[in-house]
Amino acid sequence: MRIRQPPGRTGRLWLLRRLAVARRGHDVLEQKQRALRRELDRLDRLLGTVRSEWEERARASELWWQRGAVLAGERPLSLASSFVPGKAEVELVWHNALGVVYPYEATISLPLGELFPAGGSVALGYAAQMHRAALEAAVQLGATELAYRRTASELHATTQRLRAIERRWIPEHEEALRQLELALDENDREEGARVRWVIRRGGGGIEPRRD
Repeated sequence: MRIRQPPGRTGRLWLLRRLAVARRGHDVLEQKQRALRRELDRLDRLLGTVRSEWEERARASELWWQRGAVLAGERPLSLASSFVPGKAEVELVWHNALGVVYPYEATISLPLGELFPAGGSVALGYAAQMHRAALEAAVQLGATELAYRRTASELHATTQRLRAIERRWIPEHEEALRQLELALDENDREEGARVRWVIRRGGGGIEPRRD
């Protein structure tokens, strides 16, 4: 990218201001990057815990479901899906941190009432309880996975912006400043030489040319 700064010393001040802004922005992005990495590490540990809990509850629910099928037969199982009144409802509490909006808390409301029609076995009752526990864990797992993905995405975007400033934006402006300062120095030398020449020719009263 070619930098189009104003000419002369005005351009030098312009470039210096833009470099100062870029370096402050670089520092802010570095701080954000470190904070996002810490948050991602925390979510990664939490995700492992929540996933293990969900897997454990899912295994328990499957085990009791199989036991219920063996003890009660197929008919109570076929009635189970249509007997429970209402539907489960999930409520998410959203949180905004470091530019990331993600679920901070997830709660689930389950329908009340009998779990199975009259005549259902105790094993089916346990199976229903285990499935409810597994569902609660699945909700927590889904919310944590979403928080992890969104934080990872923001970390990636922040890293990309930081690299762009480090590898392109600052070096290009520094090079433009270097070239401009070389040109200004050359102009100063030429102006000094012209003034000395005028003085030698007896034109000491002539004002030197200015930018």
